[in-house]
Amino acid sequence: MTELVKTRAIVLRKINFGDTSRIANFFSEDYGKIPIIIKGARSPKSKIGLIVDTLNLVEVVLYKKDTREIQISSQIELLQYFSNIREDYNKITYATAIIELLNSLLMENEPHKKLFEGTLRMLSLIDSTNENPKLLFVKYFLFFLKEIGYDFRIDNCNACGKQINIGEEVSYNYETGLLCQECRKERLTNFNFNSELVGLLFCLRTKKKCNYTEENLDFIIKMLEKILSYHIHEFKGIRSIKFN
Repeated sequence: MTELVKTRAIVLRKINFGDTSRIANFFSEDYGKIPIIIKGARSPKSKIGLIVDTLNLVEVVLYKKDTREIQISSQIELLQYFSNIREDYNKITYATAIIELLNSLLMENEPHKKLFEGTLRMLSLIDSTNENPKLLFVKYFLFFLKEIGYDFRIDNCNACGKQINIGEEVSYNYETGLLCQECRKERLTNFNFNSELVGLLFCLRTKKKCNYTEENLDFIIKMLEKILSYHIHEFKGIRSIKFN
């Protein structure tokens, strides 16, 4: 059965299809990641072709059929362009990293309403504030991992259950998770965190202003990438920030 539905969506990726059309991946508010064919999008007179650009927030009206792999749109309207992101190298770098995570790791047709709202909120923050885009991305990365089932928590040792406090030094093992100072003596460790990093990781889960260094943010991003790569072998890292 085909039904006419309307949903907000973020454009993740687009590719040419045939002579005049495009297929685009959207992260939609109500249906998760969905591929949609936009007929005639490559025509010079097509307004929809200009609207369907990576990062744009749009409202999509589509003929949705559950048995169809690629949905068909009937109307697309632009809701938000994020112009400040597009004019700033650092902003576009980390906004693109967010888009890359969504496009590469989300399964199709699985709704993630909380993730959609959090993504839209973070893109709006990157667009409208002067806060360091890299710091905002690290906060988003932690949120994203939690929403897809790979929550990185630093509250307790995963081996003995001991509570971790700010100021302690801890380690991480891919299989076990977080290890306190005592438990890490008996196990292989993949990452070590000094007290400064532990304090930053605690702070990143709050709305407080965090003290950080660029090196610590880089370390956290690389660590989270490696944790994802360990659990999801197809994931090879975030290409858009490889050289940052």
